[in-house]
Amino acid sequence: MLAPWAHGRLSRAMTDAGRPMDPSSRVDYVALPAGRMVGRYEIEDVLGQGGFGITYRARDRHLNREVALKEFLPAALAVRQDGSSVLPRSTEAAGDFGWGRGRFMEEGRTLATLHDAPSIVKVFDFLEANGTAYIVMELVRGRTLLEYVRVEGPLVPAALEAMLWPLLAGLQRVHEAGFLHRDIKPANIMLDGSGKATLIDFGASRAAMAGRTGTMTAIFTPGYAAPEQLGAAKQGPWTDIYGLAATLHYALTGAPPPSAVDRLMKDNYQPLAARRPAGGSRSLLTGIDAALSIQAEERPQSIADWRALLRQRPSSDDVTLVMRRPLVPKPSPAAPVGGKAKWFAIAAACVLLGVGGFYLAAALQPAALAPPSNDARQAQEAEAARRKTEAAAEQASADAARRDAEARRKADAAAAQARQAAAADAQAKREMAQQSKIDEEAKARAAQPPSSAFDGTYGGTFSETTKGRPGGGRIVSVTLRLVGTALSGQAIYQHCGAVPLSLIVSSSGEISGAVRLPDVQTCAPIDGSASGRVTGQGMQIELRGPGLAASGALTRNGQSLAAAAPVPTPAAAAGALDGAYSGALSSSAPGGQAGGVRPLRADLRVSQGRLTGQFVHPTCGTTSISLPVDAAGAVNGRIRTYEANSCAMNDAEVSGKVTANAVTLDIRGLSMKADGSLPRRAD
Repeated sequence: MLAPWAHGRLSRAMTDAGRPMDPSSRVDYVALPAGRMVGRYEIEDVLGQGGFGITYRARDRHLNREVALKEFLPAALAVRQDGSSVLPRSTEAAGDFGWGRGRFMEEGRTLATLHDAPSIVKVFDFLEANGTAYIVMELVRGRTLLEYVRVEGPLVPAALEAMLWPLLAGLQRVHEAGFLHRDIKPANIMLDGSGKATLIDFGASRAAMAGRTGTMTAIFTPGYAAPEQLGAAKQGPWTDIYGLAATLHYALTGAPPPSAVDRLMKDNYQPLAARRPAGGSRSLLTGIDAALSIQAEERPQSIADWRALLRQRPSSDDVTLVMRRPLVPKPSPAAPVGGKAKWFAIAAACVLLGVGGFYLAAALQPAALAPPSNDARQAQEAEAARRKTEAAAEQASADAARRDAEARRKADAAAAQARQAAAADAQAKREMAQQSKIDEEAKARAAQPPSSAFDGTYGGTFSETTKGRPGGGRIVSVTLRLVGTALSGQAIYQHCGAVPLSLIVSSSGEISGAVRLPDVQTCAPIDGSASGRVTGQGMQIELRGPGLAASGALTRNGQSLAAAAPVPTPAAAAGALDGAYSGALSSSAPGGQAGGVRPLRADLRVSQGRLTGQFVHPTCGTTSISLPVDAAGAVNGRIRTYEANSCAMNDAEVSGKVTANAVTLDIRGLSMKADGSLPRRAD
């Protein structure tokens, strides 16, 4: 028995079905967005979430099938950052988080070995990504047993038999693997259209986490948790047996048994064998009652023991015996005899003795059985139906195991073939890229070198931008030396150090080449490219890699190159349009998006047939422009600029016209547009 204070404490640790009381479950989770990749699995939607993690519907891109993806994210210990990574909430929580992640992976590893276990959710894969762990399972469709009984009512005998025996076989396999479910209840049993049951949502690692750290509270559903789950008592197969028996109680009656807390205070459980609900044989009801014993040692200790109890034939109390008792007539008194009469009497006595022996033997024969009563006949029919259902379930399980094995073999073969094809394709692309680079370098060497007037040292500093990745905003300091067509030097990244650069300058002043840039988070080298142009105002250059870019203007020896010989460009009208233009363009988000109109300051100059300068964003900073101006004053090209509602960089198309008095521009990007006229300055 529990003291009243303990009863209240345990009641608060429990929860109504579907409504957790753990404070951590009230956290507003940040789920991975649709389209995000976790390994080879693409997130499609959120199926459910709780204090222990989030379950997604995802698609296996290699096998093109839908799966359920379970993410380890205990809200009391960890938090999501930057939209993907999962990190411990504090250094104190880091140890518990790492330990729990290991138990979560061990759960996935164990369940993955039970592919042929009937009525157990199949685990296809388990992996680590984003700082946490994931289990990939089959996506089970249908209704939970909880939903089915609420709508359709208690199960009929055939449906109950079809559900029970495969569940017992599968749970026995789980226990033989040294594992417990720990959270068996109607909400964790799925029924498909044919009535096949599947046990889902194993709670072993969740319960282990609650037992290790005080920051997480074990969550139990009243009526289905065994008494030993409420304290520190030893748990075992008998714990899962209690949960499954309580679930069968619900399937038969539409209600769970009283909660273990209430029963420990005062056991008011009404045995099913006494209530005799429809659809349950006496052996089934007696077996459920035994499995719901408060004391763990009084329950069946294994699935095999419980199965034997559930299969017991009805006792003799259920059969009515009618005994037939033959009546033997009493002999009448005989007169004394003598002489021949005596011998006749002896002979007659022998005959009578023989006849009497026959009647006596007949009287001692076992009593004949009367035809069985209705209860006995129903019990026999139920037993025959159970055996037939069990045989069918075992056959279906064996067939399903064979189909699964064949499907896995085909899937593994297809995956291996896909990997080989991908590797061959990647190798071919690398070879083509290498050959293309060799060809470009050969063309560059054969081209007429630019004027030696541009030879010299160039330098400058600008900021790096990133797209969809944390850690951007690094300062990049670039120093380059141009000699003929060879442009070499280094880029010094904040926190990561110097990166060597070796580029080519074409006869028209275009800069190109492959580079190795430092990763935003780890500083590890990644493949990238460089592009740009030598202009009359200096050198415009852009360094670009996966998810990152840095661009800006470099000057020669820290001074403007306006006086240097220009790189050949399209000729605008002979100096008539040259000059400085400044003002503000109206900037907005197209399509009615939020963001409103924000002015985009511009400070531009036309010189030697090119429009160069900077745009100043009110919150994000500056971006550069360098575009050709043709003889008629038309401006066309592409620049990199900020989006309307964020400081992310994107490509934008530019068109416009330069006249003697103003520059008119129209800039259109993915999520921004800007237009207006910039008057010519008198300087």
